[in-house]
Amino acid sequence: MGYDASKLKTPNECRIVMRRAQERELPDVYNTAFKRLCELTGAANDDPSDPLIADFYKTLAAYEQLLSEKNERNTIASRTRQKITNKGVHQSLIEWTRGKTETNGFKLLVEKGLPEYTGEFLVVLYAHRFPQDVVSLAKSRLTEHGIALPASH
Repeated sequence: MGYDASKLKTPNECRIVMRRAQERELPDVYNTAFKRLCELTGAANDDPSDPLIADFYKTLAAYEQLLSEKNERNTIASRTRQKITNKGVHQSLIEWTRGKTETNGFKLLVEKGLPEYTGEFLVVLYAHRFPQDVVSLAKSRLTEHGIALPASH
């Protein structure tokens, strides 16, 4: 039976469990607490009228956690957050997907085996909300990396 992360109530509690799991080399516990961290962050930013918002904040939580681990200090994706503030989640996802190169977030999340937390994954998941060219670009970027496409909502 796996680790029950439902008792973790805050992102900070998740990070403590994740750090201990890394120290003890318990990848299953780490992964479960990581997913819980993303869920809690998404829920904290939930917009009942738009599930894409909570899902986006799950991806942002995953990216910022990986950045923090890579930098060995708490790291905020400030340029990502600034773009969201200025353009909104939907338009930012469109612009990132239309970019000529993959974002740093995409590269890091795929490298760590977390493609379900990429913006491109969200674009395909919510395909009906995005222009067709953006959905096509997202699909091709995912398939180029051997990532199975999600069924759209």
